[in-house]
Amino acid sequence: MIRKATNHPAWATKYRDKGMELRFINGKYYLYEYKTIYDKEKKKPKKISGGLIGSITEQDGLIPSPKRVLKTAALHSPPVSEGILCKEYGISLLVTTVFSVYNTALEKAFGEDWKYILAIAYCRFVYRCPLKSISFRLASAFLPELTGLPAFTDKQAPAVLKRIGGQPEKRLMYMRSFIHNDDYILIDATGLPSQSTQIPLARRGYSNPMNFDTQFNLLYIYSATSRMPVYYKLLPGNIREVKAFKNCLLEAGLQKAVIVADKGFYSQANVELMMGESLQFIVPLRRDNSLIDYSAINANTFKDGANYFEHEKRAIWYKKYDAGDGLYLHLFLDDQLRVKEETDYLSRIRTHPEKYSIKDYHERKDRFGTIAMLTNLTGTQQQVYQTYKGRMAIEVMFDGMKNVMDADHTYMQDEQTLQGWMFVNHIVLQWYQHLYIELKEKELLKKISVNDYIQLLTDVRKVKINNTWHLNEFTNQTKKLVSKLNIQLT
Repeated sequence: MIRKATNHPAWATKYRDKGMELRFINGKYYLYEYKTIYDKEKKKPKKISGGLIGSITEQDGLIPSPKRVLKTAALHSPPVSEGILCKEYGISLLVTTVFSVYNTALEKAFGEDWKYILAIAYCRFVYRCPLKSISFRLASAFLPELTGLPAFTDKQAPAVLKRIGGQPEKRLMYMRSFIHNDDYILIDATGLPSQSTQIPLARRGYSNPMNFDTQFNLLYIYSATSRMPVYYKLLPGNIREVKAFKNCLLEAGLQKAVIVADKGFYSQANVELMMGESLQFIVPLRRDNSLIDYSAINANTFKDGANYFEHEKRAIWYKKYDAGDGLYLHLFLDDQLRVKEETDYLSRIRTHPEKYSIKDYHERKDRFGTIAMLTNLTGTQQQVYQTYKGRMAIEVMFDGMKNVMDADHTYMQDEQTLQGWMFVNHIVLQWYQHLYIELKEKELLKKISVNDYIQLLTDVRKVKINNTWHLNEFTNQTKKLVSKLNIQLT
């Protein structure tokens, strides 16, 4: 199926230039070269299609065809008397230097297998490729030269995954190297669909919206201090996450931890279960929860006797209420957020009158700008608030897992291979988050995304001429990025 040009979305058409045509084939966009010649017989112009430039996605933009990348690199290399071998170098160098802390932990846990794990993770990180493409991708990467990796055949990748998937103690050893006991932790779980009929973990379970397909659950522990994913566990699809928290904390070696949930997690049963297991937690409440008392806000007396702290240059007012049985309810008020939400709601009354009304506005106006949290922690309100706000990082992480790394669907029929595959994706997720944090700290996220970072570094290549490797030329944009991130290219 090829969609008409007039219906192509802007995020795809912006890559089309003179001499290029956009094609929509089997649900994906591709960019091709073409040229126009004059047909003497028909006495009119004739279009001649050329080679594939690359594929286009809304998330990642233009992804150049590997063959075109190699061809372009060869064309820009110095003339030689013998054949030219060109390999990706930028990401290979990044993986072996910037990510050295992860490599050291891998080698300590898995011995010589660490190189194979690293190679599979590299292919997932750069190309998100399936197992069958790994040997092809490694053949065009400089990673084997940097690590001394032996030849990697198509059959070796599944064997490696199955081997590490059958070594839970080694996977746990790796994960524990990034866990610190005196840390607030964030826990979340997501259901991942599975087509397998052979894996015991794949069970019919609930996932929004009203989906009871076969799945397994992926539970993640995320450090609020380092902002890194540190532990994961695959659970049967019919097990809800709260039942697994205690055992996962024990397995991870976390003696002191705080579970930071999302708004959909609250129920009296869940709270009672966590209290019964002596778990510490912070659970945000939906604004219509009957536990929240908005009377002081309604009477405009909320700030009387209340206090505030600053968060991201905004004043956050707060009050603490004793909810009984060792529980506390913290109610926070953000005036800037309140004005924004009120303005937005009033605007929607005009633009969407079928869903919004002035009557509903008066019923909800006291809730604008508020966040309520139920907890059994005895710390300060500021600690509770900032710990919950750190939860947004875990949402970014799960977006990375499901959208960026294409890890949300699996057709694997063997549980050990699945465990190995998820472990590799865990490593990739750590790498991704590492770059995200680096770009954020250097205030570069507004200019470049992690995907842009990866794409630009793949342009850094080495060319082998007469048995000697030479660093190839790359764009000024890449040079500026490399300079800002202190990557030493040699």
